[in-house]
Amino acid sequence: MTPTSTADRSRLRMIHAALALGHLVVAVALIALASAQASIILPVALSVPVVDGIGVFAHVDFAAAATIVVLISVASHTTIALMRASSTPRDRLVQLVAFAQASAITVFLVAQLNGVGEAGALILIYAIAGGAAGLLWLQAREVDDRSRARWPFSLGAGLAVVPWGIVALYQIVGIVIGSPPAVLVRVLTVVILLLAAAAWWVERVVQLGTVHPQRAALLHAALSLANGIALLFLAAGLSRPSALF
Repeated sequence: MTPTSTADRSRLRMIHAALALGHLVVAVALIALASAQASIILPVALSVPVVDGIGVFAHVDFAAAATIVVLISVASHTTIALMRASSTPRDRLVQLVAFAQASAITVFLVAQLNGVGEAGALILIYAIAGGAAGLLWLQAREVDDRSRARWPFSLGAGLAVVPWGIVALYQIVGIVIGSPPAVLVRVLTVVILLLAAAAWWVERVVQLGTVHPQRAALLHAALSLANGIALLFLAAGLSRPSALF
């Protein structure tokens, strides 16, 4: 891989610093919603047959949880911006780890909005989504062997579909029984799914060698920012009764 020149590295550091600032603006808006108690609170239930069910035992503040998603990206871009060494593989490690965690929490929240409230199902959704994205790092390490890189990517992509399949099942069942999620939730669920699919597509074209890893990092950043904005729209929209139609 061609080393990054000092000038290019400086430019990339400035871009990542700007991206960190952009994510921080979204995070501040989400924090404001959570602080003003304008966020929606999502229940987490636990069913235990031997004790006839425990019921709701925890709650998730949507805006606060979405803030964590965006702050993960703030941390990753800040870290890359502060790195002095010219190390594209290290940059990608930081960004892919951040992508794995942000993806897992995002799907967790989207699942809750679509009616998934059982703790066991939510834990599995989080674990599968995070683990699937984590396999992208194994794929990224095989930069000299596309055949070997294909296997972790294919396995990760296959696993990544599972949480979204669960979300789709709950959404479709809700529509069928006449108790669908809010229109805003249904629309932005599709938007967030498309953003996730685009992120995986970016990794695929990097694997094929048609996009340079540095450009892929910037595409990932743009998709991450779009994901944060979608979560902000959800938090702001669902805080208003008029959004729940």
